[in-house]
Amino acid sequence: MKEWFKDWFASEEYLSVYQHRNESDAKIFFDLIFDNIQISEKAKVLDAACGAGRHAREFYKKGYNVFAFDLSKTLLNIASKYDDNINYFNCDIRNVPVKKLSFNLIVNIFTSFGYFETDEENFRFINNAYELLKDNGYFVFDYLNKDYVEQNLVPKSERMINEKKIIERRSIKNGRVHKDIIISDGIDKSEFFESVMLYSKDQLVNEFEKIGFKIKHVFGSYSGDTFNSKSDRVILICSK
Repeated sequence: MKEWFKDWFASEEYLSVYQHRNESDAKIFFDLIFDNIQISEKAKVLDAACGAGRHAREFYKKGYNVFAFDLSKTLLNIASKYDDNINYFNCDIRNVPVKKLSFNLIVNIFTSFGYFETDEENFRFINNAYELLKDNGYFVFDYLNKDYVEQNLVPKSERMINEKKIIERRSIKNGRVHKDIIISDGIDKSEFFESVMLYSKDQLVNEFEKIGFKIKHVFGSYSGDTFNSKSDRVILICSK
């Protein structure tokens, strides 16, 4: 399978398609995290697959020592324009070069998971995160809910953003949810796709526990709703 994320996340169109994910959305999730963990002032935080840095900035505003990485240099360039005191770096989540560091909190959020073909690749960072955490440190994981996706999949949608038509076609095949994205201004057209492995909440919890994590909370939304089959998210707050 083509590594679709390399082209899509490097595209300037990516943030246009997901512009509904904004700073206020990050703030709501940020409040949920810190209502349910305890870390000291000046704690060291790692934002894994940070995108344009909206969550990393919230951690920095809180006074934490923030490290954040992403595969996309395009998104990192946008992130770095906001503040030079966040330690941004570029890498693939399967090979994160910070083995000499340890963290009080690691976050992997906004479905930055399940992109790869094998379980070993998909869970490689989760295993590494356990080793990178300090004792009693926390790992926060945010992913789509498999049951919700299967029950509510919209095969096709269209919308206009900045005078461009966004067409999205979705399907589920071989245990993955696929999305074809067509962006057109009436003259030029760009095409991208996404493909994410579907893991159930129970599969995730079992795998996390096998790695050694203690599951402290399971939420179904950024607002902290209790998880059930109709939740749109699976949010795990774990400790080492």
